[in-house]
Amino acid sequence: MIEPRHLRTLRALADHGTVNAAAAALHLTPSAVSQQLTALARATGCELLERRGRGVILTKPAQILLDHADAILERYERADADLRDFRDGSATVLHVIGFSTAIAGFAAAAVAAVSREHPGWRIQVEEAESEEALALLLDREVDLAVVMIAPNRPLLADRRIELVPLLAEPYSAVLPADHPLARRGGPVDLAELSGDSWIQSRRWTSCHAVIEGACAAAGFQPRIGHYSTDFPASVALVAAGLGVTAIPQLGLPRIPPDTIKILPIRPDTPRRHISAAVRRGAQYPELLDALRTAARAAIEAEQDCQGTDDQGTVTAAAAR
Repeated sequence: MIEPRHLRTLRALADHGTVNAAAAALHLTPSAVSQQLTALARATGCELLERRGRGVILTKPAQILLDHADAILERYERADADLRDFRDGSATVLHVIGFSTAIAGFAAAAVAAVSREHPGWRIQVEEAESEEALALLLDREVDLAVVMIAPNRPLLADRRIELVPLLAEPYSAVLPADHPLARRGGPVDLAELSGDSWIQSRRWTSCHAVIEGACAAAGFQPRIGHYSTDFPASVALVAAGLGVTAIPQLGLPRIPPDTIKILPIRPDTPRRHISAAVRRGAQYPELLDALRTAARAAIEAEQDCQGTDDQGTVTAAAAR
């Protein structure tokens, strides 16, 4: 008989490439992983692994089995979701993971709202960048991940993941107060900043990919003078006169100091698309509804704080 835990072990090996890495992801010993894979091979009557140097690769029967394994594990997720609905009101444990500005901007408020509505639930929040969060989601270490959609997120295409849009958040230009465009005011075309030194996020981040793509569409490659993955640090560099940057709405300072100017980007406004990622078949309607509500409230609060005319930030729409 094929056991689900053996299928999860095979999936972990396919995802992580080695027995040792699969064992670490599953919190098992390498010996236990090998024993489970041997038991699975015996149950299927097929060789699932082929030695290649010091490692192993999956055979064709293993690849076929993986296709079915994903469908089977999805059904388990659906069964767990259905049972959770049936036990509505009983103790539930959920693990939510997300990047820092999403947690600060709306996810913390959403978790608090759900916890008040369901006092028997325990929801743990963890901070991680989107790529790590997606990997932990696939490894079943977390239940829901708040992630940014960007070209450098290959796991977003994994068919085991379902994405629920939460927010389409605009970027604004942040300039030193004495910059000619800051004195002019009004919307900024990114092409007008092609000659400036830029403060950019690190190359591996989603924000870097979004702004690089927006600048390329505007016809230039930004000349990067400084790197920072922290939005307040980026603003401080701008305030010191060391360059310009573009920051998503939830990352903007609430009360801009006199040393910087925040201006909308027009006509082609870059946007940071944020979604909730869950394993296909899993259902967390209470938490998803709370995330949507909190995301809408956060954007509306930022609009009220920054203003929505030509001297302030552009509007954003939370996905409904």
